Amino acid sequence: MTVDIGIVGAGNRGQAHADSYGEVDGADVVAVADIDEEAAAELAASHGADVYGDFRDMLDDAGLDAVSVCVHNNLHRPVAEAAADAGAHIFTEKPMAATYTDAKAMAEAANAAGVHIGVQNYDLFNDETRAASRLVDQGELGEPYYARGVFSRRRGRPYIDGYGTPGFVSKDSAGGGPVIDIGTYVLGQLLYLLGNADVERVGGATFEKTDDAYAEEQVGENRDTYTGRLDESGYDVEDSGVGMAHLADGSVLELRAAWHMYLPDRPSVVAGSQGGLQLDPFEFYTTTGDYEATVSLDLDEYERRQGLIAGDGYEPTDTGDQFAHWIDTIEGDADDPIDTGALALNSMRIMEGIYLSQEAGRELTAEEIAEKSESTAVEL
Repeated sequence: MTVDIGIVGAGNRGQAHADSYGEVDGADVVAVADIDEEAAAELAASHGADVYGDFRDMLDDAGLDAVSVCVHNNLHRPVAEAAADAGAHIFTEKPMAATYTDAKAMAEAANAAGVHIGVQNYDLFNDETRAASRLVDQGELGEPYYARGVFSRRRGRPYIDGYGTPGFVSKDSAGGGPVIDIGTYVLGQLLYLLGNADVERVGGATFEKTDDAYAEEQVGENRDTYTGRLDESGYDVEDSGVGMAHLADGSVLELRAAWHMYLPDRPSVVAGSQGGLQLDPFEFYTTTGDYEATVSLDLDEYERRQGLIAGDGYEPTDTGDQFAHWIDTIEGDADDPIDTGALALNSMRIMEGIYLSQEAGRELTAEEIAEKSESTAVEL
């Protein structure tokens, strides 16, 4: 069986999705839709796909099995709901949406239509997450109760510092800054390792320090370049954010996400009642024979061996590709499918909880977050 896929959005992420599907047996990109038909045509030509200027026409005409949603965050909901109505499985770029309300509506639309919804998160499929998941499942950590996730750049605001487009730094298109942009990766990863219990309450704070960061004494003669890009982009999101989520099973999850913070990045960690682990570089902490032990695991050798077993004995098969996993999930062939949609939805409640907690000046319950969350989806 071949899964026929349509790509909505022919920009950087649409190109990445299309190229990734090209490496997956049983996946075929058959259509590309973008209001920039020239961009759509260029991407479609490299995959032998049809071109559409309107994604709704693609959904009507192309006979798709699945759709990849590769547009700005505030456009995810209308595209996903239309795809669900057309009976197509939905795979969206991260984050799931710009607000919890919109993400929940997407999940409900998929459920009502009986289609799968998945959300891109490469951290869920890397060697470190797989090793950590095996240790958790085997009980090596005992009862996991705490996780700390960090995705923190010393310098790396999208567009302002070079990479990316202005859409990343505008609430109208993105919904937020690094909390929602890169925080979503580590939140999904750590919620997965903790068991994805429901969120009970969230507290947090966000910071925006562009004036100081691009002061002349900091960046010298380049100041005008940066301030010009700030003005041009309409930059109105945070530079960094921190938060803490209390989950229904008693576990606690901390997050620090920053595009620009004068602190080093730190490895994410998980602690349990009988062991703990650091994800990258990977280390396992335990007690054996009454000795405290720090254990280093050979992840590369394990993955090579498993790839050979899954392959022909000579050429290893990649066992950690999220797009292959998505296709297997659609076809019902995934041995242990990861519900990336459920993880992304829970992540959205935490991320919006951080924003809303900053506004309220206090911790908020899950119910308060849901009540305060509003749709920012763009009507198409």
